[in-house]
Amino acid sequence: MWTEVLLLATLQLMSTGLQGAESARILSLLNVASPSHYIFNRPLMLALANRGHQMTVVSPDASKDNVPNLTNIKLEGVYDTMRDDFDFENLGDTTASGIITVLFEWADFVCQKEFKSDGAKKLLNYPSSAQFDLIIVEAGWAECFYGFIQKFGSPPVVATSPYGLTPWMDAAFGAPDNPSYMPASILPYTSSMTFTQKLYNAFIHYYHLYRYLYEHIPNMEAMAKEFFKQDLPSFVDIQRNFSLVLENTVFGLEDARPLTPNIISIGGMHVKEKPDPLPKDLQKYLDEAKDGFIYFSLGTNLRSDALILSKRQALLDAFSELPQRILWKFESENLPGMPPNVKISKWLPQSDILAHPNIRMFISHCGKMSTSEATYRGVPVVGVPFFVDQFFIMQNLISKGMGVYLDHHTMTKESVVKAIREILNNASYEANSKKMSELLRDHQNSALDRAVFWTEYVIRHKGAPHLRSAGAELYWYEYLLLDVLLVVVAAGLAVILVVYWVFRALLNMLFSNPTKKMKQN
Repeated sequence: MWTEVLLLATLQLMSTGLQGAESARILSLLNVASPSHYIFNRPLMLALANRGHQMTVVSPDASKDNVPNLTNIKLEGVYDTMRDDFDFENLGDTTASGIITVLFEWADFVCQKEFKSDGAKKLLNYPSSAQFDLIIVEAGWAECFYGFIQKFGSPPVVATSPYGLTPWMDAAFGAPDNPSYMPASILPYTSSMTFTQKLYNAFIHYYHLYRYLYEHIPNMEAMAKEFFKQDLPSFVDIQRNFSLVLENTVFGLEDARPLTPNIISIGGMHVKEKPDPLPKDLQKYLDEAKDGFIYFSLGTNLRSDALILSKRQALLDAFSELPQRILWKFESENLPGMPPNVKISKWLPQSDILAHPNIRMFISHCGKMSTSEATYRGVPVVGVPFFVDQFFIMQNLISKGMGVYLDHHTMTKESVVKAIREILNNASYEANSKKMSELLRDHQNSALDRAVFWTEYVIRHKGAPHLRSAGAELYWYEYLLLDVLLVVVAAGLAVILVVYWVFRALLNMLFSNPTKKMKQN
């Protein structure tokens, strides 16, 4: 009897918890202009919609998913000139500080384009009385849309970060942030750094944070004030009030670090445990690859058809010497000089291809989403990084014995063949990749389930302020205890001065001239 009563009480409590998040009205501001970022966020939007929440999704990549309670608002035209204005392929040639400059310029460009879009104007014309129970934003780059948070009454905010954690997100959430073992994501370092690497990492780390706070954020605020035609709260303060962040850390691949309770790791959230069926012609092509196949893609921002001719020819010459079939995501209709073992396509279902049993390796640019898919599927990688965090991710793959580095600057037929054969002829790469796949999969629930749970948790608990660290409320000098250190140093100096004057006075008394004292008497 008592067991039945306890079971009924538990079910009632669970029901009450679910009711608190039922049919919430959620606005998602996914305005970072990167298709791969939308690929990461989209499953969460669909999952929340399928659970009955009323979703309004604002994005340059807004899809046409046939979900009754999901409304897409597309920020059109953002990608039209982006490739002409930003040379993604050669971005890796700049210094770390130069990359920061380009990234912030890119964010400014994105915001300017988005504010001119019909989609942004449509959302701006929503009445301020429109009620949202939660706003989801993508944190990290295009903060100019934070003005919509105030427009709709500042409801609780959940941030997503397909990029992972940045120094300013650590600061916003009061998370421990130590460059002695946490490498900046734009540097090709692991947590085991030399003294010189630590020195440079600390410089880039704090330089990045400084420019973000005192250059990038003021630019975002200025653009937003012009668009919204009103004063807005400090965007730094807005970020401090975020309820939590769902961040894309690939568990096991990236080195462990401390997190506050409101930082939830959901690496690989976009990867389905069971792959979807491949198109019949593609399934047949891969099934018949008796020596296996190699998958090659440079992601969504880089284009293989934009590689200079010498690099393309080096790849084609190398592929022609291999018995394996090559499946290449190539964005043009034709690839001149293509050997018979190469098949190209403008679009390919990457995660499902990586799950095919005949795959031997993945030649990749080492983007975050591609790497999490390769890790989840247990596929070794020949890494051809170009910019931003791709060198950092490549270094993680190398340190875990899952990948080989191929320098795109010096790419030749010989270097391509050498990198590929290193993985083909050394079974440890596949074994290490399978082991890492087990680590990424071994959780109580899936990354998507965790993301849904914590999003609804914030709704149920009215922003969940109990998850927030007090460190988020501190100024940087308070967080680093510089104010305390200043008082301690001042007190120490005061004690030293007092001791000095007392000691000096005693010396004067003990060693003063006795003859002079007698004359005075």
